[in-house]
Amino acid sequence: MVKSNFFKFENKNDDFPFYNGNPISFIYSQGVFLLVVSILTVVMYQVIDKSIPNFVQPVFNIIFPLGAFMLVVKSNWTKIFRKIRFKDILLIIGVVIFNFIVNMLIGLVMSKFAGAGANPAVNLIKENSLAENIVFFLKMIPMLLGEELITIIPFLVILGFATKALNFSRKKAIILAWILSAIIFGALHLPTYNWNIAQAVLGISISRLVLTFPYIKTKNIWTSLIVHVLNDWILFLPALLTSLNQI
Repeated sequence: MVKSNFFKFENKNDDFPFYNGNPISFIYSQGVFLLVVSILTVVMYQVIDKSIPNFVQPVFNIIFPLGAFMLVVKSNWTKIFRKIRFKDILLIIGVVIFNFIVNMLIGLVMSKFAGAGANPAVNLIKENSLAENIVFFLKMIPMLLGEELITIIPFLVILGFATKALNFSRKKAIILAWILSAIIFGALHLPTYNWNIAQAVLGISISRLVLTFPYIKTKNIWTSLIVHVLNDWILFLPALLTSLNQI
């Protein structure tokens, strides 16, 4: 791989798996399969969420995307899960702070021009007891891992398609995969935000671009997951403090 095809923030000796034959490349049918499973998992969860047992709900979005991923790449599924290094912690802190600022700006703009509303979970947290909120915040960890899987797996699929089928350079393919996977992520949040296209597809997608950056830099889904968890905990913190004041 030509070093000039890497962004300056990347480690030139470390690359993404599954797009250039290292360890394998997705064939067309495998890529379509993974995209369909990722999207249908979220749609299915939204349709039958009330019928899903409580103990299954937190891991629902993990089971199908990860299962499909393991079916396709076999033992290579661990390639997206790596060890956390000390410098990764510094990266995580920096991205969390930056994304908090981005979310504040997005919230202000969307509230003023797009009639954006709060996440429905805000009211739930305010009404919950402390014990219920502790469980809620802990359940967010596996739920957000599911959201990472339905973002990072499509990212890798689109990266492979762009380099092979569209003959894009590595950098252009990353940018395309970064943007499209963020848009998919935002679109899947349409029901959460009452089908407000501007808020979900634009606002959430912009935030998702930031959340995906740690993975692109480290090639480690744990970094983007930790940023995502801390980001959502911070966003829901005011609602939690409100619920505590009501005790």
